[in-house]
Amino acid sequence: MPALSVTAQISTADPPEIAFGRFAAGQLLDLECTKLAVGAAVSVSLPVGGGPGVAGMPITLLGHIASVRWGTSVVIAHHQPWRGRLKVRFFADGSGSRVVVESSLDHDGVTWLAHKRGFGPPEPLRKDRHRIGLLVSKSGSAAVFAQATESLAQLAVDEINADGGVGGVPVELIIGDDASDSVAGAAAADRLIRSGCRVIFACVTSATFNAATSALQGSGVLLVHTVLNEGGRPSPGIVRLGERPLAQVRAGIPALMSETGSSRWFFVGHRYSWSFGAHWAARRVVSENHGSVLGDCYLPLGTTDFTSTIAAIDDSGAELILSSLVGHDEVVFEQQCAQHGLRGRTRTFALVLDEATQQLIGDSAAEGVWAAFAYFQGAIDTYRDLEIRYQQELRGPVPPMSSLSETTYEAIKSYCQLVSMDPNSSREELRRKLIDSVASSTGPARPILLAESRQGTLRTL
Repeated sequence: MPALSVTAQISTADPPEIAFGRFAAGQLLDLECTKLAVGAAVSVSLPVGGGPGVAGMPITLLGHIASVRWGTSVVIAHHQPWRGRLKVRFFADGSGSRVVVESSLDHDGVTWLAHKRGFGPPEPLRKDRHRIGLLVSKSGSAAVFAQATESLAQLAVDEINADGGVGGVPVELIIGDDASDSVAGAAAADRLIRSGCRVIFACVTSATFNAATSALQGSGVLLVHTVLNEGGRPSPGIVRLGERPLAQVRAGIPALMSETGSSRWFFVGHRYSWSFGAHWAARRVVSENHGSVLGDCYLPLGTTDFTSTIAAIDDSGAELILSSLVGHDEVVFEQQCAQHGLRGRTRTFALVLDEATQQLIGDSAAEGVWAAFAYFQGAIDTYRDLEIRYQQELRGPVPPMSSLSETTYEAIKSYCQLVSMDPNSSREELRRKLIDSVASSTGPARPILLAESRQGTLRTL
C-alpha cells in the first residue's frame, strides 16, 4: 500500500514563534526531547479522540529529529508504532497561529491503528508460510526499550528466507502489540495463535508474558521470553532467555559499592513480578556485601511523577539507588532525579537502562548511571557484522540495538535453524534444544557486562 498522509490542525492564540517555543518546551503534543536538534531522540503524542482502555490512549511516536527550522517546522522520523515521518508546521493565523500536523501512514501503520481500535482480525491462514509471532511493545510505557526489536526480528526472518526458509517454506513474521498492557497483550497473543503462528517470541514485560502464558495454555504453541526477566519454574512450552536480575546485581552491586565506598541503598521499581524478583535478588546481594536497604518502593507501570519517591530517597539518607523501572518510567525517573539534584548526591544502578532508554533520558540526566546487560552496542566484536547489517538495512537515524533486541534476533535464528534440521521435533524437544542452542550466547550463562552512561553513551567498564 502506498503511504497515506493524514493531516490535523491545532489552533492557538500564540503567534508562530511563541507556539513553536511552547512545542519545543513540551507544552504542545507532549514533545519529549532533551535538545531540539537533528539526530536527537524524541517522543511525541498524538490525540485520538478518547475512548475506553488502550484504544483511547494517545498515540506516542518514538523516533529522531530529521530536520528543524526554528519557528517554522520540525520533521520527525519515527520508528514506533510504525515507521514514517511526522511533519509539524507553524503558520500565522491572524494574531495567533495554526499548527498543522501531517503524518505518513503505510500498511503497517493502518494495520496497527486497526488493532488499536479493536478491529484487527487474525491473518488468514496460509499453508505455504511458516508463521512466527512477535509479541512486542509498539506502544505504551515499555515501547521505549522495544524500538529496535521488530526491525531486528524482520532482519532475522529476511536472512532465514534468503537461505531457503524453514525446510524450503518461507518464514512470515506476524506482529502483535501489547501496548505495555497485560490484558491487551493476552488478546494480541490470542490473535497470533489464530493467525497460525507456531511460536511466539515475546519482547514484553513479565506482566504481559504471564498473561500470554495463560492465553496460550493448551494451544501447543511455543512461547519464548527473549528479554531479561526474573525467571520462573520450568514449564512445558515456555522458554525464558535473557538476563536474570541475580546475575545483573551480582555483577553491579559489589562493583558500585567498591567504586563509591557507599553501602546504603534505596530500591525503586514496579508493582509486578519483575521488580519483586529483581529486588529480592538485589536485597540478597546487598546483604552479602554488608550493605543495607533503607527503602523499597513499588509503583504502577506508567508513573510520570516521582516527586514523593525522590523525597523518600532523600529523606532516607541512601547513597545508592537501584532502579528496576522499565521504559518511559525509567526515562522520567532519571530526568526527575537530575532535576531535583539527586544525581549529585547519589549513584544509580538501573537494571533496564538500555541504549534507547538512555538516549531519551538525555546526556546530562543519565550521566553516571550504571547498567548491566550481556550485550551493549559496539562493545563486543562478535556482533560487529550484525550491527553493520542492521544499520545498512534501515539507513538514516535508527534506534540503537540493545541486549533486548539482539537476543530476539538470535532466538529467531536459532529456532528456525533447529526446525529446519529436525521438522518433526516435539514442542518439548524443541524447547530444550532452543534453550541449549542460545544459552551460551543470549541466555543467563553469557557474561554480564557493566556500563556507565558517559556523555550520551553507555560505555562498558
